[in-house]
Amino acid sequence: MGETVDLGFPASPEALTPEWWTAALRSRGALGSATAVVAAEAEPIGVGVGILSLLWRVALRYEGGAGPATVVLKLPHTVEGARRTADAFSFYGREVHFYREAAHRTPLGTAEVYAAEYDPATKDFVLVLDDLGDRRQLDQLEGCSIDDALVAVRELAAHHAWWWQDQDIIDADWTFRTADPPNPQALPPTLLESWPVIEERFAHLLPGPMLEAARRMPDVCVDLLERLSEPPLTLLHGDYRLDNLFFDPGAEDPVVAVDWQICGLGRAPYDIAYFMSQSLTPEDRKAADEQVLRTYHDALRAGGVEDYSFEQCWEDYRLAILFCSVYPLNAGALDLVNERAVALFEAMLDRSVKAILDLDALDLLG
Repeated sequence: MGETVDLGFPASPEALTPEWWTAALRSRGALGSATAVVAAEAEPIGVGVGILSLLWRVALRYEGGAGPATVVLKLPHTVEGARRTADAFSFYGREVHFYREAAHRTPLGTAEVYAAEYDPATKDFVLVLDDLGDRRQLDQLEGCSIDDALVAVRELAAHHAWWWQDQDIIDADWTFRTADPPNPQALPPTLLESWPVIEERFAHLLPGPMLEAARRMPDVCVDLLERLSEPPLTLLHGDYRLDNLFFDPGAEDPVVAVDWQICGLGRAPYDIAYFMSQSLTPEDRKAADEQVLRTYHDALRAGGVEDYSFEQCWEDYRLAILFCSVYPLNAGALDLVNERAVALFEAMLDRSVKAILDLDALDLLG
């Protein structure tokens, strides 16, 4: 049993004392009452990866017993644009609620959570999670192999099948469809804010009809959201891409997914489309689209999903491929603070555009 404590909402790891770390790890039972943290040393991680949050790996030393040697600390971003985006979409609250209320139930691997606090008034949060540094992580800029993609989508299918039309998760007070507020209210303005940067700096990544399609996205994105929010619904990860996945083929959980800030309710191929259009090179994705989606659909059926044909799954996949372009198109509003963040953004936009064109998804724009 953990302890009920007020951890507050620190702005950085420098503000955290050994006493705070002791209380945090005891809050969910990771430390016994006889064990205390005596020293903590933090180093930043995920630079250019954690676009909407800040991450540190923290090495801990104890007296009176043992605890996790290292943990990951996750706090709100300090850059105004990133924080404004996170607050507008309630990203921080979603993730804390997921770890508190759903992570222990899903068959998809998740990081053990040692502390999870959120203030709905200020929208501040703090998460302390298991450090997954001993697992294999792939570079999203390089992309993954088709074999790794097949593993990732099988595990995701088990998660989707578990939550398929689950009334408890649909009715939970922290979940909402992707087309529910605040998304329809927040997404068009952020796309409009982002567009001048996209047009000035990245228009070369929008060939042919894509430039006009991207310009129209603020006007059509809500309709696309509505179409992707019709039943059957499941609990989406929302940001299922290589930077958020940790692999270990020999483990009970061959894939562990982190960063649940964008989780919500929608049609399952949303996650697959996001993964395929962001985590494979355009050449590999184009070669494997049908193979991966059939593997995913077979795994859904094995998980008990019925009355959802492959043909419907394919059409939802194409629709989601089109919608998922909003992620890189929206990133122009963020502060791309370093070279990797810019390179990641450019890769996301280029891959998204090529997936849309390869799958003739502009036909679904309306």
